[in-house]
Amino acid sequence: MAHSFFRRSVSRMPAESTFQYAYSDRIPSRNKGLAFTAVIRADWRRSIDSQSKPSSPRAVARALRALMEDICGQASVLRVHAAEEDIEAALRIKLPVAADGVEVFGARVSLSVDQDTIDAAMQLERLLREHELDELARCQAKGRADFLREEILKDPASAQIYAMFELSPRIGGPSANVNLDRLVQQVNEWHPESRWIGVAQILHDFLSNLSEGGRKDLLNILQHALSLLGTPDQVARLSNVSGMPDIAALLPDASTPSQGE
Repeated sequence: MAHSFFRRSVSRMPAESTFQYAYSDRIPSRNKGLAFTAVIRADWRRSIDSQSKPSSPRAVARALRALMEDICGQASVLRVHAAEEDIEAALRIKLPVAADGVEVFGARVSLSVDQDTIDAAMQLERLLREHELDELARCQAKGRADFLREEILKDPASAQIYAMFELSPRIGGPSANVNLDRLVQQVNEWHPESRWIGVAQILHDFLSNLSEGGRKDLLNILQHALSLLGTPDQVARLSNVSGMPDIAALLPDASTPSQGE
């Protein structure tokens, strides 16, 4: 009896109406500025709360948009079939989804890209690959330079010892006609931990915190110091760089007698 009652109850329930909605969309890919062209055919029905507000087929697109953008945003336009498979797998997990009075319970998605998009994507991939190769070359060059500075050219004795060996081209090293003592001296002078580099860094930080007036005062002090301890050429060069008058030209010439003499 219970089974018969259940059948009669189901037979009196109104049949649930379902609809289909087909639309196309442009969905961004992981390739910057490039997008998939998507054709979506969705099966939907009015959700339970749709009695209080009208249902629009366009709500179907809104219900699927976040899922589509999430999957396509991680896919390359050069791998259309892989993107379609990922979307299909996500739809099996996520459906049904409800939004704005509609419930989407089925969807079929077809992706495509035109030839211009493929060409642009291939160019972007090529530029990215070249950038990665350039970055690798920079890292390798820096590694060799660090090894030369910290090991081979650390001091004259180390340089002479390494000069006795035939080093691998991958490591590099000074050529045979290079003055090793002079090269070691230059490397140590320009080492980040050398004394004059440390002083220059302190001066740079000091100048960065000075006002415009303070910088002019410091240039005046420096010009006076150069006029006493430096050469006329150094004073003139500082004047040209700073745009300030040449103090040496303003100072009285020791060879010219004063009016009182």
